[in-house]
Amino acid sequence: MDYRGEAIECVKGNVLQMHKEIYAKYNGDFDRIYTEAYNNASYMGKVIEPGKEYELSYSECSCPKVKCGMRSCPEQCECSRQSILFILSQLEPESQFDVRIENTILRGSDCCTFRITRRKNTL
Repeated sequence: MDYRGEAIECVKGNVLQMHKEIYAKYNGDFDRIYTEAYNNASYMGKVIEPGKEYELSYSECSCPKVKCGMRSCPEQCECSRQSILFILSQLEPESQFDVRIENTILRGSDCCTFRITRRKNTL
């Protein structure tokens, strides 16, 4: 399964644009984005280590293929991980990020949580 390609197709329009607007509004300050912008009805953000490590949680699965019943296997969560990686690569092409799946609804949790680590800035 090409989760990266599927993820890009899913988020390259409105979802990516929304994150670009948030990024611009907060001048690229991930600490503020994860404490202010990503704490709403859709997202729960948390700074683990300022400037380096973050956590992003969703209270419900946001995958359209899961929502409509097309997919139900936990491996589908790799698509969400790839979506986050793609969005981050578009926001900061000069940086490198790792995204780890902490837990997901398809794996039996009550929310989907991803750990995001900025590895390095390549400039």
